[in-house]
Parts: sequence; C-alpha cells; structure tokens
Amino acid sequence: MLLRGRPAEGYRVIKASKTPVANERSSWNFISCARLIGVNIIIFCLLLILIEGLASYGLVFRDIITTEQPGFTKKEQGDFLAKRQHTKYDAELGWINEPNVYLPNIYGPGVYLRTNAQGFRNDHDINTAVPQGKTRLVCSGDSFTHGYGVDNAHTWCERLSALDQRLETVNMGEDGYGVDQAYLWYKRGAARIDHQIHLFAFITDDFYRTLDDSFLGYAKPRLEIEQGVVVAKNVPVPTRGQFFPWIAENMGNLENLRTVQFLKRALRKIKFSHTNSPQLTQKERDEKARQILRKIFEDLKRIDEKRSSKLVLIYLPTIWELEGRGGPNWTPPEVWNEFLKEESKSLDVPLINLFGKFRSLSHREMVDMFIPPEKLPYPEAAFHFSDRGNEMVAKVVYDKLINDPLISCSLSTRSLLKARETAHVGQDRKTLNPSHACSRS
Repeated sequence: MLLRGRPAEGYRVIKASKTPVANERSSWNFISCARLIGVNIIIFCLLLILIEGLASYGLVFRDIITTEQPGFTKKEQGDFLAKRQHTKYDAELGWINEPNVYLPNIYGPGVYLRTNAQGFRNDHDINTAVPQGKTRLVCSGDSFTHGYGVDNAHTWCERLSALDQRLETVNMGEDGYGVDQAYLWYKRGAARIDHQIHLFAFITDDFYRTLDDSFLGYAKPRLEIEQGVVVAKNVPVPTRGQFFPWIAENMGNLENLRTVQFLKRALRKIKFSHTNSPQLTQKERDEKARQILRKIFEDLKRIDEKRSSKLVLIYLPTIWELEGRGGPNWTPPEVWNEFLKEESKSLDVPLINLFGKFRSLSHREMVDMFIPPEKLPYPEAAFHFSDRGNEMVAKVVYDKLINDPLISCSLSTRSLLKARETAHVGQDRKTLNPSHACSRS
C-alpha cells in the first residue's frame, strides 16, 4: 500500500537522471537561441547599413535638389543642375559657347548672359577689322574670365572697355576650361579677328586641368609634348557626358555615395593591377604641368607676334588660396608665381599677378570680392568674382597695361590716328600704324 508523501515499505526511490534525449534537447535549445540572437544581430546590422545607405542617398539627393530661391523657377533650377544652357559639344575643345544665346535670368533675376554670333560673351558681333581709333583686347581663360555669376557688363574683360573708351574687348572665357582648352580655342577662334592685345588669364586649378582628359564628367582634349611640340590627344573628344548631362553635372554629388566610392576604389585597384603604373606624385604632376605650360606660352607668343598682337599673362586668385586653404592637390600659388615670373622674363611677356592686390584688402573686403554660396540657388557660381571682384581685376589689369610702354604707346597712337582721320589729314596710314610706331628698338 502506498502512503501519500513517502514510498511504501520495500520499495526503493529511484531518482530521475538526465537521459541522452534530454541532453540533446537542451543542446538544441542553446543552439536555437544562439542562432536566433545571431540572426537578430545580422538583421540589426543590415538595418544600420540600410539606414546609413538611405541617409547617404538622402543627403546627396538634398544636394542635387536644392531649395527653390526667390526669383528662380523649378525649371530654371533643373536647367542649372543639368547641362549648362549656353554650351554645346565641340569635337576639338569638348564644349564651347552656343552662338546667339540670350538667357535673361541665368545667374539671378536680371543677371543675364548673352553670346554673339561668334560664340563670344559679347553683346555685339565682332568685326574682323579693329574699329578706327580703338585698341582691341582678346580675353581668354576659364569661368573667372567668362564671368560666371555676373552679367555681360560686369565681367572684368568688359569692365576694361568701360574704364577706357579707346578699348574694345572680346570675351573668350569659357566655363570649366583649363589652360589647354583656352589655348586651343584662342588659336582657332581669335584667328578670324584682328586684335592688338591678348590677355591670357588663369587660376591655379587651370594648370592641373591640362593633365586630365575630362572635367566634372565631360570629356576634353589632353595635351602631350611629342618631339618638342604640343599635340592634342583624346580628339575627337568623346561625347560622354553630352548624352547624360544630368549625371555629368552631378558627378561631384554622386561621388559622395559610399557605393560610388567603393566601386571607384575597386576599379582603381583593378586598373593598377593590370597597368602596374604608379600614380604621379605632386612633384611629378607639377613638373608635367610646367612642361606643358612652357610650350603653350611659347606657342602663344609666336602666334601673337605673327598676328601683331601683344601677349599678356594674368594670374587670378581664388578665395581658397587667399585664405590659405588652396584646392585639393594644389601647390601653393607662391611656387607657381616663381615659375610664371621666370617664364615671363624668359619670353619677355608681361605678367600681371593679382594675389598681392587682393591680399592687401581686409578679410571682409576680400570676401566681398567673391560670390557667396547663399546668393545663388546652385553651387557652381559660388566663390567666382562678384561685381566688385571683377571691377577690382579690371582696374589692376588696366593700370598695368597703361604703364606698359608698348601698350600705352599703342593706345596713344590709335587716338592720334582717329583724330587725324576725323580731321581728314592726308597722311600715310602705315606711319600711323601702332605696330610700326610703337615697335621696340
């Protein structure tokens, strides 16, 4: 008989022990729990990656789609963020101004851009012959010469003619050009017009653009030196970037994506393993750029002398260099200035360096010489010369020109020529030609 609470007499109590089945079940529960924790950790990490990716894409999208500013329509903003409205594809240069373009509000309400029939940024067409009593100056360079962010009347090139009515200026500046493209366009475009002075302007970054076959996603020519002669490579220029302008214009924003950065690094490693060619050091990049610049300056002097024109080099500052920051992989302007001074002296070509004048200003005054980022609804125009900056450049350049004996003689002689022709003084035109009257002994 069994009694509640204790075993009956004659019976032994057998304690239960863990069987193999129980051990296996316990081990399975542990593995299942660990697996569940691991899966949750993986899901959590994937969620973090997803959030990071979405945040990255969101920030890039925000940079591309900017907030609408007063005076600008959504369509105008979209046009700015796509292909610039005033340029077209060019097989020799990469891109060039469209002729006869008028954009009344491209840089803001009433801040217009106009190109003439020749594609120059001028309000009127340029005749082959120089008008009587005038001295014609051709300004060639990049967006700082083109006048990105200001209207035609306030580019430093046009301001020169406002300072002196004896001057007629031709603006051959173009957005995004390096020294190479400015040189190639001048050779081709300025050959059709007579002129007495050629102002060849550049910023530091223009030197390094000569080393690349693209700029912001748009293909361009690249200059090489073969047997002592400058030769254009990558021509006809590929049309990449022309068919997908949105991608080309936003390449800088898209490169902020981690996906794009990863792919670029992977492709760079693959390319490196196949070519086994090391990247150029900063010293090597500078030297290669200097070699190309020497040949460009030499050829420009030869061309200008053949055209009875005077070459003048102009070194323009950027706000980044003035504040001591410079651009990525830019050698300081002091080093470049020494090189330019040597070339100027060697070629007997005037050099106008505007760094000193800008650095003499207070920081507040210096900042006012450039367009602030918040002024325009797109980033490209920020830190180009403002109206005041262009005015400053024009005054410094004009003062330097008027103090050059040959150039000032040319201006005086042309004024005399106009006065005599107006008075109908019968005199041999050749004796009044500035190229003869002002020739150096």
